[in-house]
Amino acid sequence: MAIPLFLSTGVKALDIVVAILGASLAICGGTYIFTSCRFWFQSRGNAGRFQGREPLILPYSIPYLAGFPRLMNPHAMYEYALRKAPQNAPVKLLVGPIAIYVLFGDKNIRMIFKNSKASKESSSKLIMRSSGMKPKDQAVFTSDTSGIGIVPQNPVPEEKRIWRKTHETGVTHLASGPSVNQLTNGFMTRFVNELNKNPVGHSFTVPVWDYVKKSMFVASTTALAGSEIFRVNPDLVKTYWDFDEAFLMIAIGLPKLLYPQGPARRDCMLNSAIRWLESAHENFDERDRDPEWDPLFGSAYMRNMIADMKNGGVSTHGQAAALLSIIWAINSNAIPCAVWILLESFQRPGLVQRLREEITPAAYTDSQGELTIDITKLVSQCPLLTSIYQECLRTRASNTITRKLEDDLECDGYILKKGSFLMSPSWLPMHGPLWDVPGHPAKDFWPERFIEMPKLAPKDSDGKSQFEAAMKTDNWFPYGGGAMICTGRFFAKQEILVAAALLILKFDFEPKEWIMHSGKQSSRPAMPDEAFAGSGILPPDRDLMVTMRRAR
Repeated sequence: MAIPLFLSTGVKALDIVVAILGASLAICGGTYIFTSCRFWFQSRGNAGRFQGREPLILPYSIPYLAGFPRLMNPHAMYEYALRKAPQNAPVKLLVGPIAIYVLFGDKNIRMIFKNSKASKESSSKLIMRSSGMKPKDQAVFTSDTSGIGIVPQNPVPEEKRIWRKTHETGVTHLASGPSVNQLTNGFMTRFVNELNKNPVGHSFTVPVWDYVKKSMFVASTTALAGSEIFRVNPDLVKTYWDFDEAFLMIAIGLPKLLYPQGPARRDCMLNSAIRWLESAHENFDERDRDPEWDPLFGSAYMRNMIADMKNGGVSTHGQAAALLSIIWAINSNAIPCAVWILLESFQRPGLVQRLREEITPAAYTDSQGELTIDITKLVSQCPLLTSIYQECLRTRASNTITRKLEDDLECDGYILKKGSFLMSPSWLPMHGPLWDVPGHPAKDFWPERFIEMPKLAPKDSDGKSQFEAAMKTDNWFPYGGGAMICTGRFFAKQEILVAAALLILKFDFEPKEWIMHSGKQSSRPAMPDEAFAGSGILPPDRDLMVTMRRAR
């Protein structure tokens, strides 16, 4: 291998390393120059629109991997793609052999939600892979191409329509008022039990994110999946949060060689779920079944999901992987949102007291002498709490809407090819100019935004207000959108509001100091942790030491 004299070190091994580095830099630099020039030339004029062409390919440096490094920081990738996109048109991101079309703008996002040629298969397969589902069990799901509607999109035997059956179960138990209230009441009972471990009048100082996330996880998972999962897995709380920390890196496909702890944590959590199901199946007696909740399988929703998968031919291992995804989706979104309500309230003098006064009429003491929340009143008669909840969704939700194209599709003057993927972020429109209000720009957290913005006079000629435009489903989609919008959003909302309400009513708070998760002192308040970008509600990137005194 020839090495230029000015690069030669005289040490053969070191010279080889220098040569390899030099060649790599030359290849990467040359690739970037070529792809940048190609993008620049193709973006002239109308950028190839209405010529039967695909969207422009974003520049990249590393051959084959192409845009993969940009996926490591989704928010930066979206902002880069938006800057490059000609007139906010779709652009193409290459990741190895995979083509991803990044879409912006309300009409393009609306197209994702409404177009029958765009399926959610990609999101589902990603979640299956992230949870460790084996190919044989994945095939049970992927072979069902009939969709979730009553009328199948493709001819699939009714007994094989696992997407339809599990979707129906979700709608029945997570989207109907009585069932959602039942599940929320189950969470409330168990969360109160967790909070009552500290007696009335007792004071203690804790990192509030760490304290709430552990207590809420126990209550939420017990309400959803029963108590057996904790009995057979005494370390489940730690196991789960270790898995949560690694989830995004697993989801985007970071190789095991580069991130070995990711698959290890995933497998540890999956094994916990398998132990739970094996024990539950072994000990379950139909004669002892409570239609609402039992300690082995938990809620009726979870029990029926298990039955749907078992009848569809999914193994216990596959059931565990699928249920792990459900447990993750509920906890890793509801818990950070509830904590953000507290953290944002602590930073504004008097806001906790205002919330306490608003929530109190929705609370009462039950026959056991325990503080209880009237869920209907809490949801319908607490506008400030609801506004803070919605503002937390707006400023903390970072979802990526992902679809796979089942056929070629025309979009904004370009042809999007069958087999490719569509991707659109919730982060950009929910931080966009439609949310700017004098004195309260979109980048700022404003507790009263969802109370005050609806009062603003219409600006458009059609008489629609700025708030109405901002709240359109193609600008506001913290829970996704279209036919595959998150079925659990109603339970998630009620769990978040109930958790925040109970904490505010049962405790007095004295905020102390901000700390890093390692325990070191921090010089600033918490911000959304963008290391989790694209996966849902972003958790706080640091914690707040708070002295809590149980008052009720």
